[in-house]
Amino acid sequence: MMISPESFAAMHRNKSYKELLPVRDELLEEIRSFEEHTDEPKLYYIDPSPEVVYQCNLLYLGKLLELIAERYNEEVVWGEEDN
Repeated sequence: MMISPESFAAMHRNKSYKELLPVRDELLEEIRSFEEHTDEPKLYYIDPSPEVVYQCNLLYLGKLLELIAERYNEEVVWGEEDN
């Protein structure tokens, strides 16, 4: 079972800009891995299916990028970073 994109973003809401970047990189790695192996035989016994995980990861990435932009503005542009 996959969580909603909103729940995924909420799990990372209190992270700093620098803490969010590895989360983004991990999602991108999973997305690229799926895209590079789409021609391989389907594994129908996996639940949720790789296709569903891929779609959820794309939605998670969208929410995460919004959060990264927000944190970047707060911490770097507006200088509100906690030292």
